[in-house]
Amino acid sequence: MGQTKFDYFYLEAEKSRLAGDYASALELYQHCLDINPKAAEAVYNLGLMKLFLRQDSLEIGIDMLKEACTIDSCNPWYLETLASIYLNARKTSDAVPYLEKLTKLQTKRTDVLSQLASIYRNDGHTDKAIDVLNRIEIQEGKSVQLSMEKFTLYMSKEEEDSAFMELQSLCDEYPHDLNYRVIMANQYQQAGHTEEAMEIYNDVRQKDAHNLNLMLAMMNYYRTTKDNDRFVHLRDSLLYDEANTNELRVALMRDYIDETIQDSTKVDGLLQTFDSLLARPQKDAQLLMLKAAYLTYAKASDDKVADLMKQVLEVEPGNQMALSQLLQYYAPKNDFAAIEDICRKGVNYHPDELAYAYYLGLSLYQQDKRKEASEAFLQGLRTKTEEARPSLVSDMYSILGDLYYQEDRPLEAFAAYDSALVYKDDNISCLNNYAYYLSLRNEQLDKAEEMSYRTIKAEPDNITYLDTYAWILFMKKDFTNARIYMDRVVNPFFTDDELLEVEDLQGNLLEHAGDIYVECGSVDVALRYWNLALKKNDGTCTPQIKKKIKKKKYIK
Repeated sequence: MGQTKFDYFYLEAEKSRLAGDYASALELYQHCLDINPKAAEAVYNLGLMKLFLRQDSLEIGIDMLKEACTIDSCNPWYLETLASIYLNARKTSDAVPYLEKLTKLQTKRTDVLSQLASIYRNDGHTDKAIDVLNRIEIQEGKSVQLSMEKFTLYMSKEEEDSAFMELQSLCDEYPHDLNYRVIMANQYQQAGHTEEAMEIYNDVRQKDAHNLNLMLAMMNYYRTTKDNDRFVHLRDSLLYDEANTNELRVALMRDYIDETIQDSTKVDGLLQTFDSLLARPQKDAQLLMLKAAYLTYAKASDDKVADLMKQVLEVEPGNQMALSQLLQYYAPKNDFAAIEDICRKGVNYHPDELAYAYYLGLSLYQQDKRKEASEAFLQGLRTKTEEARPSLVSDMYSILGDLYYQEDRPLEAFAAYDSALVYKDDNISCLNNYAYYLSLRNEQLDKAEEMSYRTIKAEPDNITYLDTYAWILFMKKDFTNARIYMDRVVNPFFTDDELLEVEDLQGNLLEHAGDIYVECGSVDVALRYWNLALKKNDGTCTPQIKKKIKKKKYIK
């Protein structure tokens, strides 16, 4: 009867815990213990819940788990849970007894044995660590990793004979794998036993003269013994052997670069080796990228690095690093045709990278390919992901709005501007253009003024933004304030020559200044500015400017 009652309440406790009703679960588990204080499952679950809910002190929860392990010492789940808690708390010595019990219950758990070996090794219990590694070896068989771990432990005890006997045992286990013999020879060499090492190297060479690990070991040996001629000869044979992989060549050339950094007299040899290797057809771009990295480190010219990046794209057209570096190379040069070519590759191979669509559209815009630019921006915006930078999306919508307005599609332009401001409400360039185009159409001037004012607050010395704000005030017939802001664009104290020399002061800004001044009654000043606008001859003035001069008044 008592067991039936216990089972009922234990099941109810489990149901409450799984449903997330922890308060009820705690009460029900405690009630189970009132019925049977030695019920390991109830002790275990109540202790675990106390730890999980941070109820009482942590020691109480841990003590309950220890009690569960004592009551049911053959339950591997209890043992592993408690051991894990100790390990997470970095109380490794407390975890050891439970891990040891677990390995006796589950003898094939080599993951647990590995944890034990690591603890014993870190705590300085070398003999115990070796014993545990032997237990793993019984389950998994001999391996380089296990043998090398035992080798290292024996060497730390200064038991060199036992250490090399361990490696000899590995070689005996796999007599046909000469790589194990090479490993043993390498350890002899590192321990200073050169004769023993050479004896093994020579034996392996007789059996397999082209063994790659042997050749790499011999390279290291020649380097250590400062036999430079043999070292270079062996390295070159590995570099130029068609049977070897590019990964090996890259590793060898990295090593060569490290040598060159230490000894600058080797620079010419390094570059000649790169040139010789790269003169052959390349399966991938690894060597090209490595040479580019070295040239960048050596502060070579940007042109040389760019030439290598072009070669990278011939081998790997979608190489992200090459595309990015070439984009940075061509951007300051305003080489829009080259930027277009790079970005078309980027869009093709990496459609999720919105930056390629952005710079593609921008380069087409600068080349006056406006329809293609619109298509590039639209395609990029269609395929953008949630990871796309909002500022980049905003800029794309903003430029798309400019393109639409130039195509006499104002409704679509303003919709694009609205989208731009959704992604970045302080996109200053967008706010300026949006406000200016609204003023040209004499629409929503209050909204235009509010947007334009935000731009001059952000950049109070930007004459383009000041001109927009002054023009909006002009359109609202607030001529006095329009003139105040326009005087910050066109300094009335400058001479004609000084105004003509201001690079950013385009003809249309001077024309606006004239329009504002004539409405303020200053006809002479207006005529001066209109005539200076014509002298700019930059194609930005309206067709009506000559009529304005002739009739001495503003003409829409």
